[in-house]
Amino acid sequence: MEKANPYLKKRQLNAIKKILLHEKERLTRKDANQDLFCLDKNELSDPLDEAAVNIQASQELRFRNRENFYLKKINKTLDRVENKTYGMCTDCDGEISFERLSARPTAELCIVCKEEAEVSESHNFHQKKSKSLGKTMAELR
Repeated sequence: MEKANPYLKKRQLNAIKKILLHEKERLTRKDANQDLFCLDKNELSDPLDEAAVNIQASQELRFRNRENFYLKKINKTLDRVENKTYGMCTDCDGEISFERLSARPTAELCIVCKEEAEVSESHNFHQKKSKSLGKTMAELR
């Protein structure tokens, strides 16, 4: 007999899995239907046109990178579903609430650990030294 997920009811797990598979299909289909924005530089007569095209291509590339990152998170999450570890916080091994997973299906941290991580990230950001002035962010305020 297959062991059930200890954190979620089967109905809850199926609902989340359906969302994840839908997102994966949407991103995969979108990626397959799009060509990278590209124009021959010889087609551009004006340096301003060339700059605008470069900016647009850069934005498109950045957006695609974000979508690819999200697709990797979805695949990792689907692996966790199959391994029966979905719904378990990767930090404290506690349960991630169904409400949190419904709002953010790729969540790996429970709300307490996520809040602690955000406070730590914020603290680390404000302690960084300015490269030009050698001062912390707090000293610049």
